[in-house]
Amino acid sequence: MSLTADVQRTFRTRELIEDLLDDPRQLGPDYQPIRRLDDRSVVGYKATGRGRAGTELADTLALLEQAQALGLVERLDWAFRALAFEDFAGRGDIELHLTPEPETYGTLCPPRLAAAFGRAKRELTVAAELHAATFRDPALVRRGVAELREWGWLLVAADVADDTAALDQLAILRPDVVQVDLTLPGRTADPTHSGVRRLLAVAAESGARLMALGVDSAGAVATARELGCVVGRGAALGAPGPLPAA
Repeated sequence: MSLTADVQRTFRTRELIEDLLDDPRQLGPDYQPIRRLDDRSVVGYKATGRGRAGTELADTLALLEQAQALGLVERLDWAFRALAFEDFAGRGDIELHLTPEPETYGTLCPPRLAAAFGRAKRELTVAAELHAATFRDPALVRRGVAELREWGWLLVAADVADDTAALDQLAILRPDVVQVDLTLPGRTADPTHSGVRRLLAVAAESGARLMALGVDSAGAVATARELGCVVGRGAALGAPGPLPAA
């Protein structure tokens, strides 16, 4: 690719992201229900953002990758949080699950979003997912967890069964929710796997709720319950989409 074409592509990408920041409603979000495995009642929703449909940033991971390259993750993350908070207004009885981007830890909420953030702290039950990649920087984890606890958010350990370093830190952090990913056959869904055994032990020691991911069939529901999961998320429990009316 020529230098001129590369510059033009970067300019277009920045323009697309700035457009999302000007109108965050274009970020979606998509909400996937989190349900109890016994009676299928909804306990919360996982919110996931995306770029504008029909563009190269419509995919969530592509949007994050480009935002990171351009140094725009912090602004994008705050805008998405505020959008989800707005959608969840008046829904303090169910949980809003988010994945804060590590780049946002320790940054100040933009003044224009402060009102939405303040209402969320007072009225909403927010759960924040920490993934294995975040645990590679212990100082970042400590800063992020201290911030989340100060806000009163629940701490969700996600994607950590195969990461020894993450499991070492997790035992100290005492998460509120521990995710068990059923989409990793032979590993995360196997209670004899060393990482899974330790993950389940951490959950038991901290009194964390076990949550299954990848609950895509009746068989997956049975497996999740055998592992001790009480809630789950997956195709068998509901696909991502617009937030249902309250």
